[in-house]
Amino acid sequence: MSQPSQPIAAPVAAPSAVAKLLSSRSLRDSTLLLVLAAIWLFFYFATNGTFLTQRNLILLALQTAIVGLAAISAVMLIVTRNFDLSVGSAVALIGVVVALLTVKFNVDPIVAVLVCVGAGLLMGAWQGWWVTRMKVSSFIVTLAGMLYFRGISMIATNGATVAPLPAGLKQIATGFLPPDLSIVLILVAFGLFAAFNVFELRRGLALGIVANFKGDLIRALLPSLAAAIAAIWLASSKGVPYLIVLVAVCAIAADILMRRTRFGVQLYAIGGNPEAARLSGINVDRMIFINFVIAGLGYAITGVALTARVSGAIAGSAGLFLELDAIAAAIIGGTSLSGGRGRVFGALVGALLMGSLNNGMSLMNVPTFYQDTARGIVLLLAVAIDQLSRRRSTVVR
Repeated sequence: MSQPSQPIAAPVAAPSAVAKLLSSRSLRDSTLLLVLAAIWLFFYFATNGTFLTQRNLILLALQTAIVGLAAISAVMLIVTRNFDLSVGSAVALIGVVVALLTVKFNVDPIVAVLVCVGAGLLMGAWQGWWVTRMKVSSFIVTLAGMLYFRGISMIATNGATVAPLPAGLKQIATGFLPPDLSIVLILVAFGLFAAFNVFELRRGLALGIVANFKGDLIRALLPSLAAAIAAIWLASSKGVPYLIVLVAVCAIAADILMRRTRFGVQLYAIGGNPEAARLSGINVDRMIFINFVIAGLGYAITGVALTARVSGAIAGSAGLFLELDAIAAAIIGGTSLSGGRGRVFGALVGALLMGSLNNGMSLMNVPTFYQDTARGIVLLLAVAIDQLSRRRSTVVR
């Protein structure tokens, strides 16, 4: 009796060359940096060199800082398949709180900032409660938050601007570290980063994970060395702005939290497969609730920074469309809308790329509607790249 023939597996389509290229995370990161470099080079020639002057690059960094702060919490939520559409309104409400306390009630700025931190945590907890306990979609919860946070800020100020802030608060956005101290800090930061990478690669070499120590070390340090040299050149004129220091501290803290702690590993696991994460013993609801509370801390920091930058609370327009910019920066920086993948520093590069488009086109006197069109196309391409890389990963599995 003849044995039944084994079923023949359906042939798997060979991935395209583009999909192969996009499947490498390091290559995607490098591609993003190359795109940013190409944009800067284009605007350098298009603006007769104005774009790459020290003054304009510092201005670009300050313009990007607020979006960068908002993008940090956006990444943390998107990797768990949640969204926050209320960032702009929540930031505006925090700005109203700090402005009313310091301008109308003469509260000490430090106390006002602490109150804002408490208010931000409460706002994040409020939204997290609706998502985790009431099982309402984060899209709906934060969409509602976008409306009532903005409404409350308008009610509290009667639609008027509350300004000016005390000089101490304004220093957050307008102050600079001395140039010498800035250069020392940049060198120390690069030295620590290099030492950490050497330690990690040596450990990987001992475990047999790393095959090409020198090649991996060069790939890890070369972009940061270029960034350090550029930062020293910029800092040599006026120093590093306090606002950039604030962004760097928040980004490093968030990156460590997401990539070096059990909490962060669980966030990625939830985004990759929520059901599998739940079956493996992760308390998914509690983790998402905490994640929203951390997003609330992001509201507070971003709100105080934005209010200090404009020297007052402008309830009607402060933070307008900030949520869209933050989500766009995260996606362009490699955060996947499907969850489970995304890095804080990628989002910062995404924010810098979007800010560069705005800044460069403004220098060229390009009308606003053309700027929006260009940003939209960049966002569409970023999502397409994400989908192609996801498709490639599925084929490989």
